[in-house]
Amino acid sequence: MTMQHLQREDILDALRDADNQAALFAEADRVRRDRVGDAAQLRGVVHFANHCRCNDLYCGLMRDNDRCERFRMSEDEIVDTALAIAEAGLRTVVLQSGEDPHYTREMLCSIIERILDGADVAITLSLGRRSREDLRAFRAAGAERYLMKHETMNPELYARMRPGLKLEDRLAAIRELRELGFQVGVGNIVGLPGQTLEDLCADVLFFQDFQPDMINIGPFIPHAQTPLRDEPAGDVELMLRVFALTRLVTGNTHMAAANTVATLDPDEGQFRALTQGGANVLMPNCNPFLQSRKDKIEYEFQITTNKRYVSVDEARRVLERAGRTVNPGKGHSLKMQGEAI
Repeated sequence: MTMQHLQREDILDALRDADNQAALFAEADRVRRDRVGDAAQLRGVVHFANHCRCNDLYCGLMRDNDRCERFRMSEDEIVDTALAIAEAGLRTVVLQSGEDPHYTREMLCSIIERILDGADVAITLSLGRRSREDLRAFRAAGAERYLMKHETMNPELYARMRPGLKLEDRLAAIRELRELGFQVGVGNIVGLPGQTLEDLCADVLFFQDFQPDMINIGPFIPHAQTPLRDEPAGDVELMLRVFALTRLVTGNTHMAAANTVATLDPDEGQFRALTQGGANVLMPNCNPFLQSRKDKIEYEFQITTNKRYVSVDEARRVLERAGRTVNPGKGHSLKMQGEAI
């Protein structure tokens, strides 16, 4: 079976049609089963720093948030956490931070190399914008994947949500990652203030055109320490329709149900993303500080005020409930491998 090619009006109709979304969900689950199978991916995330030079209005890490207790993990702490993730049986380590120039090219290359010397894992980076020279060095050090969400395909909304930044520059950076040989992850936010169904349609069309190796879709959830604190959160049902349409148009792309999905709907969010939205990846938090410190809410890497940090055990339980097994492999891009499953 090949992936479906949808026209703009088809996508808009499906986004609007909450009454008949059950059929959409069933089709997305069928495509997921046919193209990526029932073995899901577990990817351990190390949130190693929450300093950020960006001022995104939706993000608790925004530069102007002077109430956020900032932290940086040391190189040894990052490496040790990554090796613990491998010891727990997870074959992908995601190194994620705010856009923090404190971590130099040399530091990050050393971290990547030390992890790979100690464990047989794949490394995904989610560090925001870095220079081409940095990215080339990270790839040479052994990092194979890079997640850089585009957030929204509406350039005006993007500029409003990310002051001083342009969508065209973000898309150029995403294309650069592919040029440098990374498996590329992108993603959007569903429910941004001022976002329209046409904007979400444009996101789905971007996924269809770009055919990313990975996609991370999450809802907007207002953070109490940002200018958007009083805005409503994203709609669960609409978010799931975006998930489902994305599975239809991307076929065998790895699709993650982010921890923000669990925040929006703690009981059913990730389960429904797996069983109705076509998702096949969970990314449990593995930061040791956030699992042990009594003041973990104040420690605050979170994108949202009360973001749920889904543990590895919780993620395994969600997968079991959804009837999924854990893929024992590294979960490399099915696009690059040219495999159906």
